[in-house]
Amino acid sequence: MPTKSEHDILVKVDNNFQASLDHPTWKNFTDNAIKDFQFREGDQWTADEIKEVEARGQAAIVENEIAPILERIIGQYKRQKTRIIFRGRNLGSDEDTANTLSDLALHAQQQSDYEFEEGDMFDDAQVCGFGVMEVRIDFDATLEPIIKLENVDPLTIFPDPNSRQYNWNKDANFISRAKWVDLEEAYALYPEKKREIGGFINLDPVQNAASSFKRDNYFDPKTSRVRLVEQWYKVKARKEIHIKSDGTTEDITKWSAKKKKQIDKAKVYVRTDTEKKMVVFLGNVLLERKDTPYEHNLFTFVPYFIRRKKDGEPYSMVRLLIDPQTEINKRRSKALHLLTTNQAIYEQGAIKDKDELAREMAKPDGQIEYARGKKFELNSNVELAGTQITLLNESKQAISRISGISDESMARHSEIRSGVGLQRKQAMTDIITMPIWDNLRRTRMMIGDLIYALIKQYYTEERAYQITDNLNEAKEVELTADKIAIIKESSYDIIVEEMPDTTTIQDEQFRMVTDLLKSINLPPNYSMALLPLVIQLSQIRNKKEIEAKINELSQPAPEHPKISLNLVWSELEPLEKASFAHLMGFEELAQWEAQEGSEPAYKTKEKAGIIKTQIKTQEGGAGE
Repeated sequence: MPTKSEHDILVKVDNNFQASLDHPTWKNFTDNAIKDFQFREGDQWTADEIKEVEARGQAAIVENEIAPILERIIGQYKRQKTRIIFRGRNLGSDEDTANTLSDLALHAQQQSDYEFEEGDMFDDAQVCGFGVMEVRIDFDATLEPIIKLENVDPLTIFPDPNSRQYNWNKDANFISRAKWVDLEEAYALYPEKKREIGGFINLDPVQNAASSFKRDNYFDPKTSRVRLVEQWYKVKARKEIHIKSDGTTEDITKWSAKKKKQIDKAKVYVRTDTEKKMVVFLGNVLLERKDTPYEHNLFTFVPYFIRRKKDGEPYSMVRLLIDPQTEINKRRSKALHLLTTNQAIYEQGAIKDKDELAREMAKPDGQIEYARGKKFELNSNVELAGTQITLLNESKQAISRISGISDESMARHSEIRSGVGLQRKQAMTDIITMPIWDNLRRTRMMIGDLIYALIKQYYTEERAYQITDNLNEAKEVELTADKIAIIKESSYDIIVEEMPDTTTIQDEQFRMVTDLLKSINLPPNYSMALLPLVIQLSQIRNKKEIEAKINELSQPAPEHPKISLNLVWSELEPLEKASFAHLMGFEELAQWEAQEGSEPAYKTKEKAGIIKTQIKTQEGGAGE
């Protein structure tokens, strides 16, 4: 049995949860949200409507005009790339730490697959007008803190129905998450409470009719599932702060009335402080109870609203399109039925077999025989079908007018042929959908606040974090002791910054550079110098290895060692003279020596000696 204090807490949180369940605002939202999801998924006829049209021989046709509009908005979201950025108040000194904070936030997002979690939240919100992201702390196997960002099913969230602020930290007194789980799972989660859980679900509803805890809210006997409710709620306390003459303050809340009279009331500041508490309960069973472990004192659930009524009920574009979508389906079904059926008017006795008449009327080449002299008339219903099709087309046009998504933005047939005109029409669509992106930015900033608070509280040890930057390059982020101290002491602004599509920009730059090189016809040595830049801008695989090979090939030849030689120029061969002239930089001399250079002097001398010897030999022979 719960203690009195536990019972009081149970009564309070159960009343909170019951208030959300029964309040018209959230009750209407739950019913409408289910219908919104059904229409998005193509389930657009009720069981009674299907039964009625099938009895008339009609088909329950669904021509889903809502789904492509949602897919267009979701596709536009997928193309956007944003990042949570931290900016210091002192631009010079805080910049390095602010960049580290931005990288740590990116690390938390990448570890949680935030890109996909936020995508699921965005998808939910586009359908029913409401999405939720949970930001909490977890720990890995080595007890290192991990910031978790997870999408939450909006149909399991039950906030304070009297809250009207977008940021429900400002005016909501509680937020509940109610999840249906198998009974065995509940026993596994809270084994020490197994007896109390079993006692609650086995209560006799007749004997315990006076109990304030409605058993049906927490137990489904048909499926043996129970509803575990996790509720975060505020506890408010009045504080009296005395502002002293020297500017310091002191808390005088617990002072006696007599002691308070001695202080000038004009120097007493009264404020209301709040603390967060968390409980998990199942009816009259308190499963878990604790103070918030977080210093930020904020709800861990972050809302994303598309639109809200004045009573606080969320809604989306789907809600506005349900009526014209219903009309499209019914008029399409009616028109098809009229086009495929004919009406016969005849006198009694004109037809022998009515069933045979119906079969022949259903055939495009049917033959109908009726009694001579009897009146028989056949109506094809074409005019009635044409009227239905006209009204059907008007309903389709209403879809575009209500949603603000034009045919041009959906890449459909358009009378506009100018590219500038198409851009203007699409720009108008972007203006109409701007509140969707504005609210998403607001939600991202709230998520950034929670990430920042969790980093300040839990990132207390030096550590290196691995992230992937905008160019898909690995990067190591060092969290040093100095940066930890600065993060805890300083304040930083949170900015949601759009990141460019680096792949698209890189492709454009690659085409620009290659076209430029083709147009100016650079010399080969200049082209080789720019080739590494072209490779870097391309999407070629293994381009690092290619760049390294190009750099290796383009390196200048090694310098010749400096040596001192004493040469007799006239004693060298022409090719030797040409080589030495080339090494000394005398290219013209080298060319002349290679083509017209004279033989070495010693060869000329040898040839002269041979000639002299031959002459003497010839003279001696003549004397004999």
